[in-house]
Amino acid sequence: MDTKKLLDAIMGGGATPGAAGAAQQGAAAGGLGDMLGQVATELRAGMQEGAAGKPLGSGSFASIIGQVLGAATSGLQTAARDVEAKTGIGGKADQALKDATGSSAGDLLAKARDLASQNKLGAGAALGGLAAILLGTGAGRGIAASTARLGGLAVIGGLAYKAWENYQAGKPLVDLGGPVAPAPDASPFGETADHAQDQATALLMVRAMIAAASADGVVDEAERRHIVGGLGKAASDTEAAAALAREFAAPLSVDQLVAAATTPAVAAQVYTAARLAINPDNVAETAFLARLAAGLKLDPGLVQHLDAVSRNAATG
Repeated sequence: MDTKKLLDAIMGGGATPGAAGAAQQGAAAGGLGDMLGQVATELRAGMQEGAAGKPLGSGSFASIIGQVLGAATSGLQTAARDVEAKTGIGGKADQALKDATGSSAGDLLAKARDLASQNKLGAGAALGGLAAILLGTGAGRGIAASTARLGGLAVIGGLAYKAWENYQAGKPLVDLGGPVAPAPDASPFGETADHAQDQATALLMVRAMIAAASADGVVDEAERRHIVGGLGKAASDTEAAAALAREFAAPLSVDQLVAAATTPAVAAQVYTAARLAINPDNVAETAFLARLAAGLKLDPGLVQHLDAVSRNAATG
């Protein structure tokens, strides 16, 4: 499996046309309602694509995605019950989705699971529409499409390099104000001339993103979307799907990520990848990033710069 291409697809899947587009998206509906409405839209798009595609075999991506959809459905139901218990809005949001589309979020996910298990989805739908549904639909969270086109390793390396450069120079926290630039060729950040090294670094970045999104015990819809929304651009076979399923099933611990970060540059990029994957909005995610930064022995000042470039790169 080409892990560098997989990372490119992940970053591309989380991309948005720009801040204006994200703002327009967010204006239509807020929070959970917006997210669930997008689920309905993408499910319908996936089903339409599947109607024109050829069926996939029992060992196909559709089969794998169907198995994971079962877990996703269960997780969504648990999360919805928790939201309902704490806020009382879960049922209202789900009813709003049902009024608009004729189906609740659970109905939509169950339908997707059934279609996948019966191999009625073509490759385009399974890798595109279903990956987006299974792995979430954030309300505008992502990076600019122009940035994503650089490639995943170049984006992460460029952001980490910019933060590192400004931290070393004692400059104020970064306001990118424009497209992200790749790190210079001579720097240890981003892509190198060593193909094997780049493959290993890309895999570590993917694992850091998955570990971050799993930090609170639930990979929520926005995080799933951001991580693997672009899977359909990466491959048309089952290898990438199976690999990602394994990673989601057993995310690396902070200690494992730290052990794999063998240089200061890689350490900074591991933190950047993790920070890009999530918008730390709860205690568990914040604590994960703090433990990761401490384990990687990143100076608090550098961490502030890495946080700043990651926030500025995000459009939502």
